[in-house]
Amino acid sequence: MKKEVLVIKTKEDLKISSLKKGQTHHVLIHITDNSLGVPWRVPLIVVNGAKKGPIVGLTAALHGNELNGIPTIFKLAKQINPEKMAGTLVMVPISNVPGYLMNQRHFSDNVDLNRIMPGKASGLPSSLYAYQFINKIVKQFDYLLDLHTASHGRVNSLYIRADLENEECRTLAYLQNPQIIVQKFDSEGTLRGWANEHNIPAITIEIGNSNAFQHNLIDETLEGVMNTLRFFKMIRGKVKDLVQDTIICDHSYWIYSKKGGIVDVLPELADEIEAGQIIARVFDVFGNVKEEVKADRSGVVIGKNVRPNCDAGTRIIHLGVHLMDPLPKNIPGNEEFVE
Repeated sequence: MKKEVLVIKTKEDLKISSLKKGQTHHVLIHITDNSLGVPWRVPLIVVNGAKKGPIVGLTAALHGNELNGIPTIFKLAKQINPEKMAGTLVMVPISNVPGYLMNQRHFSDNVDLNRIMPGKASGLPSSLYAYQFINKIVKQFDYLLDLHTASHGRVNSLYIRADLENEECRTLAYLQNPQIIVQKFDSEGTLRGWANEHNIPAITIEIGNSNAFQHNLIDETLEGVMNTLRFFKMIRGKVKDLVQDTIICDHSYWIYSKKGGIVDVLPELADEIEAGQIIARVFDVFGNVKEEVKADRSGVVIGKNVRPNCDAGTRIIHLGVHLMDPLPKNIPGNEEFVE
C-alpha cells in the first residue's frame, strides 16, 4: 500500500476559504519572529468539512507546559472524517510555541500569555505574539474550547470554567464530560474573556496535570468535544447527557497556609469535604506539626498542591462551593443529526 504523503503548508494567515472542503489540512501560521530572525510558526490542524457549518476552535498549550490538550486534539483529528463533516474544526495543538520549547508555562519573555490577551500590535514579544495569535487565528472562530491543565506543582480534576449566566457558554459547558463545572466570570486578559467579549462563546477545559499525558482524562475530554460537534450538527449522532453526575459550583477559591514548612495535603481530587475538616498539615524540618489547615466551608476539591516544600501563604486546596439549584435535565437541541 502506498504511504500517504503529509503535506504541510506554511502561510502568513489562516484563510479558511482558500482550503479545500472535505479535507484535513496541516498548516503552519507565521506569528512573529525570534531573535535569530526565524519565524515563530503555530501549527494548525484544520478539518474543513464538505458542508457548511460553524467554525469551532480548539486551543491547547497556551501555557507551554500544559500538555493534555495536545493528544486530545490528535485523537480528535483521527476520528473526524472531513468528507462527512459540516463546518470547520480549527485545532491548535501548541498555541505557545516558545513556552512549549522551553518546557515552561510562560512565553519566552516570562509573561503569561493568558493574562495579556488580546496583546498589542507593538510592544513586548509576548504582547505582539498574543496580538497576532488573536488576529490571524482566533478571530475566525464561532466557538472556542480552550484546553488547559493545572500549573506546575499542582494537580486538577477534569473541570470546566465557564460563565454559566451566558446561555451559549452554559450550553458549551454542559455538553462536556467533566467531574466539576465552576461558574467563573471572564477574567480580563484571558483568551476566554476576549473571545466572549467578541461574541465567540468560549469555555476553559482544565484537563488534569501539567507536563504529562493522562489518557483517561484525555479520552473523557474527547468524548465531550465529540458531543459538542454532534450538538452543532457537524457530525452525525445523538447528543448525550454527560453531566448527570457532574458537580456544579457557583464559585471557587483557594485555601492558603499561614505557616511555612513541609506540607501534606490530605484530600484527593473531587473529594467532598466539610467545614472544619483538616485538609493539610504543615510540619517543621523535625517533623513537628506547625499548622493544621482547615476548610472554612464545605465543598469539593477541584485542585490541590502536591509540592511538599511550602512557604507561608502557599495555595493548598482549590475549593468549589456547590450550586444549590438543580442541574437542568436536558440540553436543548438534543436530537440526532441525519445527513
